[in-house]
Amino acid sequence: MSYLDRAAYSGAGGDSLAGKPLRVRLLYALGVGVLGYFTFNALVLLAIVQFVYYAVHKSKNEEIAHFCENLLSYLGEVLAFMVFLKDTPPFPFAPFPGNETGSR
Repeated sequence: MSYLDRAAYSGAGGDSLAGKPLRVRLLYALGVGVLGYFTFNALVLLAIVQFVYYAVHKSKNEEIAHFCENLLSYLGEVLAFMVFLKDTPPFPFAPFPGNETGSR
């Protein structure tokens, strides 16, 4: 499922903040925003590592690609929460993307 799929933002997998004071949501948004910032930087670093790996081995590293897919899904959840597309805060308040049904 794509991180852009609106069905992914239905609020499943955690406590919804709907109906709670706006300042509570602000605190959650600041916290997950910091995590989102580090996630974005990790994705950029992993993109560089994947590029170097591809340049050397002429194929992508599947483990890095899968991990980046999960990080990208998480970043999408962070942004969806911050712009009010979903009311459930993402990880660490809900399961990390890719771990809901087990790992590959």
